[in-house]
Amino acid sequence: MKPIAAFIMQGRWQPILFMAATTLLPLLAWLGGAALALVTLRRGAADGLVTLAGATLALGLIFGAMGANPLVSAAGLLEYWVPVFLLALVLRATVSLALTVMAGAALGMVALVVWYLLVPDPAAFWERSLAPLIEGQESGELMQAVLPAMSGFWMLGLWAIATCSLLLGRWWQAVLYNPGGFREEFHGLRLDWRIAVGALLVLLAATFTGPGLINDLSLLIAGVFTLQALAAAHAVRVAKGWHWAIMVPVYALMPFLFKLYALLGIVDTWFDLRRRVMAGNGG
Repeated sequence: MKPIAAFIMQGRWQPILFMAATTLLPLLAWLGGAALALVTLRRGAADGLVTLAGATLALGLIFGAMGANPLVSAAGLLEYWVPVFLLALVLRATVSLALTVMAGAALGMVALVVWYLLVPDPAAFWERSLAPLIEGQESGELMQAVLPAMSGFWMLGLWAIATCSLLLGRWWQAVLYNPGGFREEFHGLRLDWRIAVGALLVLLAATFTGPGLINDLSLLIAGVFTLQALAAAHAVRVAKGWHWAIMVPVYALMPFLFKLYALLGIVDTWFDLRRRVMAGNGG
Protein backbone atom coordinates (compact mmCIF):
# COMPACT_ATOMS: atom_id res chain seq x y z
CA MET A 1 0.00 0.00 0.00
CA LYS A 2 2.91 2.39 0.61
CA PRO A 3 3.78 2.68 -3.12
CA ILE A 4 0.14 3.55 -3.86
CA ALA A 5 0.10 6.27 -1.20
CA ALA A 6 3.45 7.60 -2.47
CA PHE A 7 2.10 7.75 -6.03
CA ILE A 8 -0.99 9.67 -4.89
CA MET A 9 1.14 12.28 -3.14
CA GLN A 10 3.54 12.86 -6.06
CA GLY A 11 1.56 15.75 -7.51
CA ARG A 12 -1.89 17.18 -8.22
CA TRP A 13 -2.79 14.98 -11.19
CA GLN A 14 -1.94 11.67 -9.57
CA PRO A 15 -4.80 11.60 -7.02
CA ILE A 16 -7.28 12.71 -9.70
CA LEU A 17 -6.16 9.91 -12.02
CA PHE A 18 -6.25 7.42 -9.15
CA MET A 19 -9.77 8.43 -8.11
CA ALA A 20 -11.03 8.21 -11.68
CA ALA A 21 -9.40 4.83 -12.32
CA THR A 22 -10.60 3.17 -9.11
CA THR A 23 -14.15 4.49 -9.56
CA LEU A 24 -14.33 2.88 -13.00
CA LEU A 25 -13.30 -0.49 -11.55
CA PRO A 26 -15.88 -2.66 -9.73
CA LEU A 27 -15.97 -2.32 -5.93
CA LEU A 28 -12.87 -0.08 -5.76
CA ALA A 29 -14.46 3.37 -5.58
CA TRP A 30 -13.76 3.54 -1.85
CA LEU A 31 -10.04 3.55 -2.65
CA GLY A 32 -10.58 6.78 -4.57
CA GLY A 33 -12.20 8.24 -1.49
CA ALA A 34 -9.15 7.25 0.52
CA ALA A 35 -6.95 9.13 -1.94
CA LEU A 36 -9.12 12.23 -1.47
CA ALA A 37 -8.86 11.85 2.31
CA LEU A 38 -5.07 11.50 2.12
CA VAL A 39 -4.65 14.63 0.00
CA THR A 40 -6.98 16.66 2.23
CA LEU A 41 -5.38 15.45 5.46
CA ARG A 42 -1.86 16.17 4.27
CA ARG A 43 -2.20 19.24 2.04
CA GLY A 44 -5.33 20.93 3.31
CA ALA A 45 -8.74 22.05 2.10
CA ALA A 46 -7.63 23.83 -1.09
CA ASP A 47 -5.78 20.85 -2.56
CA GLY A 48 -8.52 18.49 -1.42
CA LEU A 49 -11.16 20.60 -3.13
CA VAL A 50 -9.13 20.77 -6.36
CA THR A 51 -8.76 16.98 -6.29
CA LEU A 52 -12.47 16.49 -5.61
CA ALA A 53 -13.51 18.84 -8.42
CA GLY A 54 -10.97 17.44 -10.88
CA ALA A 55 -11.99 13.82 -10.32
CA THR A 56 -15.70 14.66 -10.50
CA LEU A 57 -15.22 16.59 -13.77
CA ALA A 58 -13.08 13.84 -15.30
CA LEU A 59 -15.55 11.10 -14.45
CA GLY A 60 -18.51 13.22 -15.51
CA LEU A 61 -16.93 13.57 -18.95
CA ILE A 62 -16.14 9.86 -19.12
CA PHE A 63 -19.67 8.85 -18.13
CA GLY A 64 -21.07 11.37 -20.60
CA ALA A 65 -18.98 9.86 -23.38
CA MET A 66 -20.34 6.44 -22.40
CA GLY A 67 -23.91 7.70 -22.87
CA ALA A 68 -24.82 8.31 -19.23
CA ASN A 69 -26.12 11.58 -17.87
CA PRO A 70 -22.97 13.35 -16.60
CA LEU A 71 -24.92 15.43 -14.05
CA VAL A 72 -26.57 12.38 -12.51
CA SER A 73 -23.24 10.55 -12.45
CA ALA A 74 -21.47 13.50 -10.84
CA ALA A 75 -24.22 13.83 -8.23
CA GLY A 76 -23.79 10.16 -7.31
CA LEU A 77 -20.06 10.61 -6.86
CA LEU A 78 -20.43 13.76 -4.77
CA GLU A 79 -22.91 11.96 -2.51
CA TYR A 80 -19.97 9.84 -1.38
CA TRP A 81 -16.90 12.04 -1.91
CA VAL A 82 -18.17 15.21 -0.25
CA PRO A 83 -18.66 13.47 3.15
CA VAL A 84 -15.14 12.02 2.88
CA PHE A 85 -13.76 15.49 2.15
CA LEU A 86 -15.65 17.05 5.06
CA LEU A 87 -14.59 14.33 7.50
CA ALA A 88 -10.97 14.72 6.44
CA LEU A 89 -11.23 18.45 7.16
CA VAL A 90 -12.65 17.73 10.62
CA LEU A 91 -9.91 15.21 11.39
CA ARG A 92 -7.20 17.57 10.12
CA ALA A 93 -8.55 20.41 12.27
CA THR A 94 -9.28 18.47 15.47
CA VAL A 95 -6.73 15.64 15.27
CA SER A 96 -9.42 13.59 17.04
CA LEU A 97 -10.73 10.42 15.44
CA ALA A 98 -13.54 10.21 18.00
CA LEU A 99 -14.81 13.72 17.18
CA THR A 100 -14.54 12.98 13.47
CA VAL A 101 -16.54 9.76 13.76
CA MET A 102 -19.22 11.59 15.75
CA ALA A 103 -19.26 14.39 13.17
CA GLY A 104 -19.82 11.83 10.43
CA ALA A 105 -22.69 10.29 12.37
CA ALA A 106 -24.22 13.72 13.01
CA LEU A 107 -24.01 14.49 9.29
CA GLY A 108 -25.78 11.22 8.52
CA MET A 109 -28.50 11.85 11.09
CA VAL A 110 -29.20 15.31 9.71
CA ALA A 111 -29.37 13.83 6.21
CA LEU A 112 -31.89 11.22 7.40
CA VAL A 113 -34.11 13.85 9.02
CA VAL A 114 -34.04 15.96 5.85
CA TRP A 115 -34.78 12.85 3.80
CA TYR A 116 -37.89 12.10 5.83
CA LEU A 117 -39.02 15.71 5.46
CA LEU A 118 -38.63 15.56 1.68
CA VAL A 119 -39.97 12.03 1.16
CA PRO A 120 -43.20 11.39 3.10
CA ASP A 121 -43.21 7.64 2.32
CA PRO A 122 -39.62 6.35 2.01
CA ALA A 123 -40.71 2.70 1.68
CA ALA A 124 -42.82 3.54 -1.38
CA PHE A 125 -39.92 5.50 -2.86
CA TRP A 126 -37.56 2.54 -2.49
CA GLU A 127 -40.17 0.17 -3.87
CA ARG A 128 -40.43 2.26 -7.05
CA SER A 129 -36.66 2.71 -7.31
CA LEU A 130 -35.87 -0.97 -6.76
CA ALA A 131 -38.78 -2.38 -8.75
CA PRO A 132 -36.52 -4.32 -11.18
CA LEU A 133 -34.91 -6.12 -8.24
CA ILE A 134 -38.13 -7.27 -6.60
CA GLU A 135 -39.89 -8.82 -9.58
CA GLY A 136 -38.89 -12.36 -8.62
CA GLN A 137 -41.00 -14.03 -5.95
CA GLU A 138 -38.21 -14.98 -3.54
CA SER A 139 -36.21 -11.78 -3.90
CA GLY A 140 -39.44 -9.81 -3.86
CA GLU A 141 -40.42 -11.15 -0.44
CA LEU A 142 -36.98 -10.36 0.93
CA MET A 143 -36.98 -6.84 -0.48
CA GLN A 144 -40.49 -6.17 0.81
CA ALA A 145 -39.24 -7.01 4.28
CA VAL A 146 -36.21 -4.73 3.90
CA LEU A 147 -37.94 -1.75 2.24
CA PRO A 148 -39.23 -0.11 5.47
CA ALA A 149 -35.63 0.11 6.76
CA MET A 150 -34.01 0.83 3.41
CA SER A 151 -33.35 4.49 4.19
CA GLY A 152 -31.44 3.50 7.32
CA PHE A 153 -29.39 0.89 5.47
CA TRP A 154 -28.68 3.40 2.70
CA MET A 155 -27.37 6.01 5.14
CA LEU A 156 -25.46 3.38 7.14
CA GLY A 157 -23.80 2.24 3.91
CA LEU A 158 -22.80 5.77 2.93
CA TRP A 159 -21.40 6.45 6.40
CA ALA A 160 -19.53 3.14 6.50
CA ILE A 161 -17.90 3.61 3.07
CA ALA A 162 -16.95 7.22 3.81
CA THR A 163 -15.51 6.23 7.19
CA CYS A 164 -13.55 3.32 5.72
CA SER A 165 -12.11 5.64 3.07
CA LEU A 166 -11.16 8.17 5.75
CA LEU A 167 -9.48 5.50 7.89
CA LEU A 168 -7.53 4.14 4.92
CA GLY A 169 -6.45 7.66 3.97
CA ARG A 170 -5.35 8.27 7.56
CA TRP A 171 -3.40 5.00 7.55
CA TRP A 172 -1.69 5.95 4.28
CA GLN A 173 -0.75 9.28 5.84
CA ALA A 174 0.77 7.49 8.83
CA VAL A 175 2.64 5.03 6.61
CA LEU A 176 4.25 7.89 4.69
CA TYR A 177 4.81 10.48 7.41
CA ASN A 178 4.12 9.01 10.87
CA PRO A 179 4.80 5.24 11.05
CA GLY A 180 2.76 3.57 13.77
CA GLY A 181 0.64 6.65 14.38
CA PHE A 182 -2.55 5.21 12.93
CA ARG A 183 -2.48 2.10 15.12
CA GLU A 184 -2.27 4.19 18.27
CA GLU A 185 -5.01 6.52 17.05
CA PHE A 186 -7.43 3.78 15.98
CA HIS A 187 -6.84 1.50 18.95
CA GLY A 188 -7.59 4.41 21.28
CA LEU A 189 -10.92 5.27 19.65
CA ARG A 190 -13.52 5.89 22.37
CA LEU A 191 -16.56 8.08 21.98
CA ASP A 192 -17.97 10.42 24.62
CA TRP A 193 -20.04 8.73 27.35
CA ARG A 194 -22.88 11.22 26.86
CA ILE A 195 -23.12 10.21 23.22
CA ALA A 196 -23.33 6.60 24.41
CA VAL A 197 -26.27 7.46 26.68
CA GLY A 198 -28.14 9.06 23.80
CA ALA A 199 -27.29 6.13 21.54
CA LEU A 200 -28.66 3.60 24.02
CA LEU A 201 -31.90 5.58 24.35
CA VAL A 202 -32.35 5.64 20.56
CA LEU A 203 -31.62 1.90 20.29
CA LEU A 204 -34.18 1.18 23.01
CA ALA A 205 -36.76 3.45 21.39
CA ALA A 206 -36.27 1.70 18.05
CA THR A 207 -37.33 -1.63 19.57
CA PHE A 208 -40.76 -0.17 20.34
CA THR A 209 -41.43 2.22 17.46
CA GLY A 210 -40.99 -0.13 14.49
CA PRO A 211 -39.99 1.04 10.99
CA GLY A 212 -39.46 4.77 10.59
CA LEU A 213 -37.04 7.56 11.35
CA ILE A 214 -36.08 6.33 14.84
CA ASN A 215 -35.31 2.85 13.56
CA ASP A 216 -33.22 4.23 10.70
CA LEU A 217 -31.31 6.49 13.10
CA SER A 218 -30.65 3.47 15.32
CA LEU A 219 -28.96 1.64 12.43
CA LEU A 220 -26.57 4.53 11.87
CA ILE A 221 -25.86 4.88 15.58
CA ALA A 222 -25.26 1.15 15.88
CA GLY A 223 -22.71 1.42 13.09
CA VAL A 224 -20.80 4.10 14.98
CA PHE A 225 -20.48 2.06 18.16
CA THR A 226 -19.75 -1.11 16.21
CA LEU A 227 -16.69 0.73 14.91
CA GLN A 228 -15.64 1.44 18.49
CA ALA A 229 -16.11 -2.24 19.38
CA LEU A 230 -13.88 -3.21 16.44
CA ALA A 231 -11.24 -0.70 17.54
CA ALA A 232 -11.30 -2.23 21.03
CA ALA A 233 -11.00 -5.73 19.57
CA HIS A 234 -7.97 -4.72 17.52
CA ALA A 235 -6.36 -3.09 20.56
CA VAL A 236 -6.87 -6.23 22.67
CA ARG A 237 -5.50 -8.47 19.90
CA VAL A 238 -2.30 -6.47 19.61
CA ALA A 239 -1.86 -6.15 23.37
CA LYS A 240 -2.32 -9.89 23.84
CA GLY A 241 -0.05 -10.75 20.92
CA TRP A 242 -2.73 -12.81 19.19
CA HIS A 243 -2.46 -13.68 15.50
CA TRP A 244 -4.30 -11.37 13.10
CA ALA A 245 -6.40 -14.30 11.88
CA ILE A 246 -8.44 -14.11 15.09
CA MET A 247 -10.10 -11.00 13.65
CA VAL A 248 -11.50 -12.93 10.67
CA PRO A 249 -14.44 -14.46 12.58
CA VAL A 250 -14.96 -11.13 14.37
CA TYR A 251 -15.63 -9.43 11.03
CA ALA A 252 -17.45 -12.43 9.58
CA LEU A 253 -19.96 -12.42 12.45
CA MET A 254 -20.47 -8.66 12.42
CA PRO A 255 -23.50 -8.62 10.04
CA PHE A 256 -25.28 -11.18 12.24
CA LEU A 257 -24.32 -9.67 15.61
CA PHE A 258 -24.48 -6.03 14.54
CA LYS A 259 -26.55 -4.74 17.46
CA LEU A 260 -24.57 -6.81 19.96
CA TYR A 261 -21.32 -5.27 18.70
CA ALA A 262 -22.92 -1.84 19.06
CA LEU A 263 -23.89 -2.59 22.67
CA LEU A 264 -20.33 -3.74 23.38
CA GLY A 265 -19.08 -0.45 21.96
CA ILE A 266 -21.47 1.48 24.20
CA VAL A 267 -20.40 -0.49 27.28
CA ASP A 268 -16.75 0.09 26.36
CA THR A 269 -17.42 3.83 26.39
CA TRP A 270 -18.54 3.64 30.01
CA PHE A 271 -16.27 0.92 31.43
CA ASP A 272 -13.22 0.87 29.10
CA LEU A 273 -13.51 -2.86 28.42
CA ARG A 274 -10.28 -3.00 26.41
CA ARG A 275 -8.24 -1.76 29.38
CA ARG A 276 -9.92 -4.21 31.74
CA VAL A 277 -9.38 -7.16 29.39
CA MET A 278 -5.76 -6.25 28.78
CA ALA A 279 -5.12 -5.66 32.49
CA GLY A 280 -6.49 -9.12 33.21
CA ASN A 281 -3.27 -10.60 31.83
CA GLY A 282 -0.91 -7.89 33.04
CA GLY A 283 -1.07 -6.09 29.69
